[in-house]
Amino acid sequence: MDICVLERAAETLLGPPNLVSPESRREAEQLFHNIKQELTIETAGQVIRNTKNQCVLFQIAQMTGEIVLRDWVLLSREQIVHTYKMLLEFVAQREDLSHYARTEFLRSVAMILKRGILDGKTGDQEELFQLIHNLLVNQHHRLQAIGGELISAITQQFSSSWRNTKFSITWDFHVRAKSEFEDTGLRRLLEMSLKTLHALASQSDILPDEFARRICDKFLEVRCSSCEYFISPPSDNWFFKVAETTLSWNFASKIFRRVFSLCQVSFCIY
Repeated sequence: MDICVLERAAETLLGPPNLVSPESRREAEQLFHNIKQELTIETAGQVIRNTKNQCVLFQIAQMTGEIVLRDWVLLSREQIVHTYKMLLEFVAQREDLSHYARTEFLRSVAMILKRGILDGKTGDQEELFQLIHNLLVNQHHRLQAIGGELISAITQQFSSSWRNTKFSITWDFHVRAKSEFEDTGLRRLLEMSLKTLHALASQSDILPDEFARRICDKFLEVRCSSCEYFISPPSDNWFFKVAETTLSWNFASKIFRRVFSLCQVSFCIY
């Protein structure tokens, strides 16, 4: 795949209307659409490693998540685990990654993790929790923030009712995946977030530390009755996002799931 062609197409997509014709923009959009149809995980990895164009990175990150979901039944557990770890490792290694590209990488990781929570094709959950823990306790604030943003992406993905039948993300799957996450993951992620917050708050030099102080300031705004928050610089508000998502979590009703299952059975009978 010619990366230079991708980068030129990305520049066309982002170009101002007075410099880019509608026809050229449509051609660039069609190019990325065609690439998505034939992209493989291996090719995606090659592009990610060999371009610095933020728009290309955003597009490929989005495509990678979608092709994993599209080819889910054809991919082995090892391939799926390798893919989401590849995306995470890239985010951790590339300090020049823009916020919008990093967010898309983490969103694709969260989509993959949600898809695999029921069949176990994303590997051992304890390994994932340990990976997140290692990010949160890292001495570098950037990696610590990535760990928090990953938690935020995961909780938002499981709380979202987004679904797409061509990816086998049906309403029934969402309900069962959400329930499983509530039983096995939600509490663990919140506990890790709170422990990290406690560690930050326990620092004697927290006031001179602008990054740590902003995190704590945001987290203290949490209200159980009204979980409202204000977005400030993207790298420092993830604690508050996790708290807001968790405290306002709409837990799946056990009764609803039973009724829903009975309705499905009745529908099949008739």
